[in-house]
Amino acid sequence: MNKMYLKGKGAQNALAGQNSGFTLIELLVVVLIIGILAAVALPQYTKAVEKSRVADANTQLNNLVMAEKAYRLSNTTYTVDLTQLDIELPNIRTDATNTFGTSDWEISVREEEGGIFVMYAVRAKEGTPITSGEYRYAIHWSLAPGGTLSKNCQMGIGLPPVPAICKSITGNEQGKFN
Repeated sequence: MNKMYLKGKGAQNALAGQNSGFTLIELLVVVLIIGILAAVALPQYTKAVEKSRVADANTQLNNLVMAEKAYRLSNTTYTVDLTQLDIELPNIRTDATNTFGTSDWEISVREEEGGIFVMYAVRAKEGTPITSGEYRYAIHWSLAPGGTLSKNCQMGIGLPPVPAICKSITGNEQGKFN
């Protein structure tokens, strides 16, 4: 153990004359540094949270695809009536059996011409679809009769522009998932 002992009157005067604490400039510098770090970290955090929400939607859509494929094996067609599937889906709407929702997504299915089966997850907040702003986008999966699956992120169903959030989530300008 190293201990330092100060002896004499000079040592007492030296300690008594010292000010403890920080100057206003030092505190302002610390606050400025924290502000800069927060400004850099917040967008990255928001993007990471949104990516985790997209992963949740992709999991729900993947479960839906598997259930639809199992249904097609025994019925030779896909179904838009989600109550017919051998899967438990949260919050199937009573007014439209082709839609169910979570707190972050409203997921619907429909069949288009040529037997193409379309599933889409519209970004929602507390169960209500977002209709404007930065987080207005949808995850769009289409399943061809032959089993070919395509996955996109877009502004909305049938809307061509790819929003910035989709570009950051998918990592490409076209908004296509790998």
